[in-house]
Order: sequence, then structure tokens, then C-alpha cells
Amino acid sequence: MNQEVTYNIVYYIGLILLLGGLISQIVFLFKIKKSEERYTTFKELIKQNRIKFILPLVAFIVGFLSLNVAFYLDPNTSTYLAAKGIEVKGYHKAMAYLGAILFSGALFSCLYSLYTCLYMQKFNVSKKFRRWWFTISLIVLIIAFYIHTEGNAPYLMYPLANALYIGTKGIHIVNAYTQNATYGGTGLMIYLYAIVILSGAVLVLYVADYKIWKIYGKHDLITNTFLVGFPAGIIGARIWYVILSISSGSNNFTGSNWVNIFDIRDGGLGIMGGAVLGIIAGVSQICYMKYKKKNPDYIKMDYLLLIDIIVPCILFAQAIGRIGNFFNNEVYGGMVNMGPWEFLPSVIKNNMYYSHGQAISGMADYVSKGYFQLPLFFVEGVTNLAGYFILTYLFGNSLIFKPFNKLINKNRSAEEIAKNPNILEHSNGSLLGGYILWYGLTRCFLEGLRNTGDYYRSSEITSYVMIAMGIAMIVMAIVNNYVLKKKGLWWYKPKAIETKETKAE
Repeated sequence: MNQEVTYNIVYYIGLILLLGGLISQIVFLFKIKKSEERYTTFKELIKQNRIKFILPLVAFIVGFLSLNVAFYLDPNTSTYLAAKGIEVKGYHKAMAYLGAILFSGALFSCLYSLYTCLYMQKFNVSKKFRRWWFTISLIVLIIAFYIHTEGNAPYLMYPLANALYIGTKGIHIVNAYTQNATYGGTGLMIYLYAIVILSGAVLVLYVADYKIWKIYGKHDLITNTFLVGFPAGIIGARIWYVILSISSGSNNFTGSNWVNIFDIRDGGLGIMGGAVLGIIAGVSQICYMKYKKKNPDYIKMDYLLLIDIIVPCILFAQAIGRIGNFFNNEVYGGMVNMGPWEFLPSVIKNNMYYSHGQAISGMADYVSKGYFQLPLFFVEGVTNLAGYFILTYLFGNSLIFKPFNKLINKNRSAEEIAKNPNILEHSNGSLLGGYILWYGLTRCFLEGLRNTGDYYRSSEITSYVMIAMGIAMIVMAIVNNYVLKKKGLWWYKPKAIETKETKAE
């Protein structure tokens, strides 16, 4: 049996086991959700279904390991390493395999803990236990990813693969920039950028769904909003990118090239346009359900509060989306000393010498001197995550106001405190302005650091507009909460809305 046949056997067995394990576990968890009344405790659930919990995990681990083995059996890998004169070290393989096992286990553990938080509240698993469970799983996941990638990093081909190919030549992770001649036109090419963005959007949907469930006691209230807002966001992001390109003098979308506007698979999305149109479409859908369809679930909602729950989650999705920019070799900055960035995995550092699939000019000289392109996608991802937690937990939960309320209440009577314990409180609707302000500040500071290929002056100007809009919206929310609301203006007076139920009565 030659090397190529062995590679194909190991590779496709691994792929089937990996996908089969993951899909079967997700299907099983959703079945549990529908039949959770059969179990009285979480321990009983695990005990009666332990085989169904264990087998998918084992399949996933074996599949992941098989794909790692197949990588070193791949004739393309052997040819590449031979040409470079690179010999595979045993300890690197050991790191890769150990990391694969730990990564698989931690991934499934994160999946279980998130699912428990979202759908298994009836089992009364303590909030403290769930938090520790998820936190430890996430930490192990990150460490395992680092170990796994460090083991494989010296033997990978750079720039890294950026697309999933499905076609007559099989299923492979490929680099569309360098391997288009081999795979282009023979099948479907799905870019990892699209997969990452969709994954981030779905994860955020479940996070927002959980937060809304805690308030209104019902799941899936914003699923339709997501199905409207997400496609609208993609359209808005494309429109924004096209406008930026044209304003910068590009002729990719003008004249006879106007049809390229619809070639979204060729790349080009402006995240600010996606956020704007996505929010508008989502809010419009909610208003339609309330005022046109008169759906009882939507009528009882506080829409400013709902916006404050959903909109900050967009920062979370944007942070995940920046991983897609890494695979596309974009959203990089200028050349910087690698010293402060040594903590990054080698796969990231080694990939920072390419721009849109092409090696940067003078690459060998930069490598020898310890310089690489600033990982701006990483900086912005971390900034977006920080914004999500600050808006959601510091301002959204009014944590910032509690110390001031305690201080103020020292000089108030017990009767006054009973009437209004929290003089300072969160103003519903302010987090929408907070999101726009935070993202405007982020882009204001980071846009100018981009390399010339990804820089748009008009985008930097837009960030100043976002800052002004964000501040204005926060001020409006505060005035609304502390002044207009207390005056009992007409929009705060209860209004009878006719529903299907009231009609029947």
C-alpha cells in the first residue's frame, strides 16, 4: 500500500469520526432538551446516558488524532518538508497528539457546560459550579490549542489554509490564494472567514437567547430577529465595503465591473455597515411582531432593555469574526518588533509575513531582525471582547452604580431608601449608544495602524461620526430615564394593544 492510499484511508476515517462525533453529540443534546422531564437530577441524566455522552467524545478524539496522523502521511507534506530540508521531531508529534486529545475533551466539556447553562436549569446545578466548569474547560481548551499548534507549527505551509474545499478531489482545507490552480473550478470553495463569522453569530444568538430567557422565561424569542438581522448585516457589510472601495479610487465595482458587487465569495465586508443595517433590520422585525402581528410575547417586552441585551453581543461576534481576518491575511498593521508578542502561538507569528496570500517584500530580512506585521486583528478582537464585558457586566448590570448608591444612601432616611433604593441606575437603551461609542473609539485608534492595503481614510472618518452618535444616544437614554420617564409622558402610559387573545374574548 503506497503512502497516498494510506493517507487517504487515515484521513477520511478521521474526518468521518470527527464530524460524526460532533454532530451526534449535538443531536443527542437537543433530544435531551425535549425529554428532560424524564429525569429528576443531572446525575441521573448522566448515569442513564453515559454511553451516549462518551461515544461521541471518543469518536471525536480518535477522528482528530487520525487527521493529525494523516497530516504527516500526506505526500504534499513530505514533499514540502523534503524541499525545505526539515526533519520531523518526535517531541513535536507528541505535543500535537497530546494537544489534540486535551483540545477534544475540553471542547466537549465547554459544549456540555454551555448547554447546561442554557437548557438544564431544572436540575438546579449551582451557578457557581457551572461557572467553574465552563471557566476551567475554557482555560484547558486554550492551553490545549497552544500545545497542539506549537507541535505542528514548524511543519505547516504558510500562509495557512483559508478555505474548505468540497468537490471531485475530496474534502480538504486548502489555501485558495496558492492552490486555486489545483482546486479552483472543480468543486465548492467555502472560505473559513465565512465559517468563522457564521459560527460567531450562532454562538452569540444562544448567549442573547439565554439572557432574554432569564428575564422573560421563554427561549427562541429572538430567533426570527436573528434570521432577519444576520443576512441584513451581511448585505450592509458588503455595501459598506463597496462604498469604501469606490471612495478610495478603486475601479473594482465601477463601469463594466459593477457585477463584482454581488461576488461576495471573492471577499470584502465592512463590519460597520453590517452592524448598522443588522441592527436596523433586527429592530424593524421586533416592531413588526409587536405592532403588526400583535404577538403577546413581544408586546410585554421592554424594547430598550431588549436592545441593551442584544447589541453588546455584537461585539462578541465581531471578536470571533476577527479570527476569519487572520486566515484571510488581512487587518494587519505595520512592521513591529516581535518581542512584546512572543506569547502568541507560532502559527500566528509565522503567518504574519503574508498579506492576502502573498509574502511581504523583504520578508527574509524582517524574519532575521525579529520583526513582523502588527497582529491588528488580534488587538481588535481583544478590544471587542473587553467592550462586551464592560458594557454588559459593568454598565448593564449597574455594577458601576452600586458603590455610589451606597455612599448616597448613608445620608438618606430608611423611608427614602425604601421608596428609591437606587438613585443611580442603568438607563435602558444606553448600551446601544455604548456599543456605537466603543466601536467608534476602537476603530478611531486602530484604523490608522492598518497596513496600506487594508486602510480606508473614509472608515477612519466614520469612526468619529460613530463616537459623536454614541455619546448623543447615551445622553438621550439618560435624559429619558431620569427626566422624561418620571414626568410620565404619553409613551410611558399603559396602552391597550389588541391581540388575538383579546379579540377572542
